[in-house]
Amino acid sequence: MVPLPDVPCVRVRTIFNEGAPGEGGNRFYIWYAGSAPTGANCTTLAGDVAAAWGTNIAPLVNEDYALEEVDVLDIATDTGLSGQWEGTTGGSRAGTQVPQPCATNVEFGIARRYRGGKPRMFLPPPVTSDLADQTSWNTAFIDAVNAGVLAFFEEIEALSIGAMGALTHVNLSYYQGFHNITNSSGRERAVPTYRAVALHNTITSYICKGTIGSQRRRRTSTTP
Repeated sequence: MVPLPDVPCVRVRTIFNEGAPGEGGNRFYIWYAGSAPTGANCTTLAGDVAAAWGTNIAPLVNEDYALEEVDVLDIATDTGLSGQWEGTTGGSRAGTQVPQPCATNVEFGIARRYRGGKPRMFLPPPVTSDLADQTSWNTAFIDAVNAGVLAFFEEIEALSIGAMGALTHVNLSYYQGFHNITNSSGRERAVPTYRAVALHNTITSYICKGTIGSQRRRRTSTTP
């Protein structure tokens, strides 16, 4: 079973459409200090996240992309409630579209040091005028992303919803180490091992990577 978090959290999923076959999105976690949210609370939070996305993230995203759903699920227990927002909030950065597989890679800073992948989010790409060259974003765009993503999460953390109390953006670590499994052919493969409880880390900073990110999995076949 997937472990529960060591602090009460909601999982937030933002889902965007690319105006073509394919779908993208991000997932992040919010620690709440108060009581478990009701379904109505989750719906309210989803709507507020969508509004914050429209204010702070949409200006960083090409007009061909649009946020279409926000899903909020209380994962503090295995019976937590959920709520959704559905609509269309388009990107507002005008210009020539960067190729679809590209993305803006934003890493989340945490205090814990470890070997392995770090928490992050991938935003839909901006426009060609934001390129410094064929592999990198320019300084002005990087600065805009750092400011916009920070403002996005600050707006979420400032919300007051029901009895949820103070909200804090965190990362959850579900795995520690690995164990080997032998398949029917006799070959072994390493499988990550779940922690007893998922370990939270408070997000301390947001860093836009200068190198253009890649999201090849967003591409889907348009033929049978």
